[in-house]
Amino acid sequence: MTTVDHHHQADVGRYMASDNVELPAGAGSVLWKGLAFVGLVLSALAILGGFSGDALTAKTALFALHTGVIMTLGFPLAALVFVMILHQTGAGWSATIRRQFENMMWMIWLPGLMFAGILILQALYVGANEPGASAPYLWDWMNSAKTEGDALYEHKKAFLNFPFFLIRAIVYFLIWCGFAFALWNLSTRQDSDGDKWHTATARKVSAVGIPLFAFSAAFAGFDWVMTLDYHWFSTMLGVHFFARSMIAALSLGTLTLIVLRSFGRLHGAFTREHLHDLSKLMFAFVVFWAYISFSQYFLIWYANIPEETMFFQIRKEYPWTWMSWAIPIGHFIVPFILLMPRPWRRSRGLIAAVCVYMIVVQTLDTYWMIRPEVLGAGPGQWVDFPGVLGPMLIFFGLFIRRVSSGPLVPLKDPRLHESLDHKNHI
Repeated sequence: MTTVDHHHQADVGRYMASDNVELPAGAGSVLWKGLAFVGLVLSALAILGGFSGDALTAKTALFALHTGVIMTLGFPLAALVFVMILHQTGAGWSATIRRQFENMMWMIWLPGLMFAGILILQALYVGANEPGASAPYLWDWMNSAKTEGDALYEHKKAFLNFPFFLIRAIVYFLIWCGFAFALWNLSTRQDSDGDKWHTATARKVSAVGIPLFAFSAAFAGFDWVMTLDYHWFSTMLGVHFFARSMIAALSLGTLTLIVLRSFGRLHGAFTREHLHDLSKLMFAFVVFWAYISFSQYFLIWYANIPEETMFFQIRKEYPWTWMSWAIPIGHFIVPFILLMPRPWRRSRGLIAAVCVYMIVVQTLDTYWMIRPEVLGAGPGQWVDFPGVLGPMLIFFGLFIRRVSSGPLVPLKDPRLHESLDHKNHI
């Protein structure tokens, strides 16, 4: 065995010590329970608020909760494809940071339960109000009083009908949960037996998973965001949905690693070199989001088709005007400036602040995409705050529980030495 090999083994042994890659028993217990409890209370307030008001209030509550659920979905969904991309590309540099994204992708079951709750809540709200065109449906194409005599809906109803909608949703979550749990099991089994072939299997699984993810995530974006206004259509919405989710997942994953490092864990396993790479990925997806967003707007503006332009017309008028200006500035120009200088991309404090900022801006962007469809109820209704924040806090609380419940890195990944030796030259 060479001297280099001895050094690599020594580094792996030192940095994989339990006091560096594991948290104490019960760590974060108060925090995760507190966040989950507050999230449950806020969600309950939004739900009860919908029952206590008129049909417009019920619809507002439903859209606010849906915004929170879509935000919650974006974290594990993008983490799943990120993990698959890392496996498929053989990205050795990522071995020590991958576990936190695996923890995130494992949480994909939670937005699945929340989405089922949204469908049940819609049925309850509709049943509690008078039937008719103003009934509080989240998806108006499900309201026969609204679609009666609508030629455009007649053209789309082979796709937009509740049984097929429900089947598609089940298929989406089966695909995502199947690949997430398969990759999770391969990674955690390798922690125990050290079999390098688990890594090879994960790569093969990812090769199948990436194209299936691409189709399922795109159509989920169409189903759950675009068809909120069933007259509107955008072929770029699926890619836009993916870009927003990737920014959210990269922000949360990077923030998690920075916090763990600040508590004295992951010494040598998460360095400024890894932070630099994650910051570059955040920068890349900020630019990609801006490109997709502008392209979507430009194509709709240029074609000038009434069914398409109404989406932006609603959002450029009062009371949504300020948000339509704030989002491109806050979601692109500000992070573009903050993530451009190389020294800033390597600063844990600055990048932690950027991660928090991006999650907030991402929430605002998702709210802007969904909430204006409630005509007659401007931004800032009292049910908006608990409705949007409640599902997200539940997710954050349970995510912290997941992070603290096991090793912080893949303990026996065959590429650990490559990650520990990782250096950036650009």
